[in-house]
Amino acid sequence: MKLSQLVEGARGLPRNIKVLALGWLAWSPVQSMSRPYLQLYLGSLGANPEQISAVQSVQNVVNAASRVVGGYLADKKGRKRIIWLGTVLVSASYALMALAPSWTVYAAASVLSSAVLFYQPALESIQADSVAMHLRGRVYAALHLLSGSLSSVAPLGGAALVNCLGMENGVRVSLALSAAVGLGVALARYKWLEETLREPGSSGSLVSAYREVFSRLSGPIRDMVALDAALNFLGGLTLLWNYYVFHFLGVDATGLAAISSVSSVVGLLSTIPSGYLVDLRGRGLSLQLSIHLGTASLLLFVAAPPRTAYTLPLLLLCGIVEAVGGSLYSLAHSALRADVFPLESRGRVYALLGLPPAVAWSAGAAVGGWLYAALEPRAPFLASLVLRLALTPLLVSLSRRLARDVDAAINGRLAFKDLAQR
Repeated sequence: MKLSQLVEGARGLPRNIKVLALGWLAWSPVQSMSRPYLQLYLGSLGANPEQISAVQSVQNVVNAASRVVGGYLADKKGRKRIIWLGTVLVSASYALMALAPSWTVYAAASVLSSAVLFYQPALESIQADSVAMHLRGRVYAALHLLSGSLSSVAPLGGAALVNCLGMENGVRVSLALSAAVGLGVALARYKWLEETLREPGSSGSLVSAYREVFSRLSGPIRDMVALDAALNFLGGLTLLWNYYVFHFLGVDATGLAAISSVSSVVGLLSTIPSGYLVDLRGRGLSLQLSIHLGTASLLLFVAAPPRTAYTLPLLLLCGIVEAVGGSLYSLAHSALRADVFPLESRGRVYALLGLPPAVAWSAGAAVGGWLYAALEPRAPFLASLVLRLALTPLLVSLSRRLARDVDAAINGRLAFKDLAQR
């Protein structure tokens, strides 16, 4: 695809999508600068592998719980106000993390950051509200492409800071930049986002609002929850990826940045073809391909030997395969959720669907941290690979079932109006 076509496509995006994309275009790169080094930053502040796993496990559970409240507010009060206010609070939490004198203070600030991400269901809902079903795969792809264009190489900037200032001070600077840019993004979202929930939601309580949503959960949605929970548990087991690569495999800060940047660039380049595949061939095929690519990526990672000439090339190949699979999964999953859930309940449904995967991921992270410390560094990755191979038939079956009706509508075998009634 030519650059001129991409630019023309960007001009045709809905206003809300453009505001979000431009915000991410500014904010995501500075956030990505510190991402490969956060576990190492925690280690430099005195945390051991189990404590690092515990911190990130608690973060995930707190985020999932906060999304329940955020999802209710998104459907009751609207999307815009929650999004810009949450963005302000997240930016403030970045400032606290940049100033943390110890790993315990960082842990408290990061948990606070997870709590104020209550606006995520509103963010996901406003994206889904703003795009028609038959265009979601491609629009989400364009959104990822625009927001990720600078983020893909940003870890190299983070590596430069770490190499120049040291691990601790380099990450502090990156986190401070995230706080400053985030405040600017919050202002832009306040000024230019348009509300998509035209009428106030139900006046009932939080409990009654979620009881109504529970009554609508159907078979495909349960399949989605099961698929997400299984994949998140397996992903949680491999939480200490960067820590393992740095300390056990012997890859330095620049190598970590190179892996992150190469995988990001590949993920970015694969978004447009992935979007077309999701829209034209259906969600199910994309999900199934992503499952197999994820397994292949983990196999390459486990095979990487420590401190040899082959270590970095294998990890780069691992990142490339994972990036393609991740692009397929992200776009298909995002589109599928928007396909299935009506506008007036999307905030609550997105929040509910995030709870089981978050608990599963946190459980996997806790087990992975224990395996790393109690047995050996490779143990959590080997355990994840073995379980993934064993569960692949089930995961493929779930992905096929949950996408069956949507794919039938995409391929003309089922009318969109019939899909909405199911």
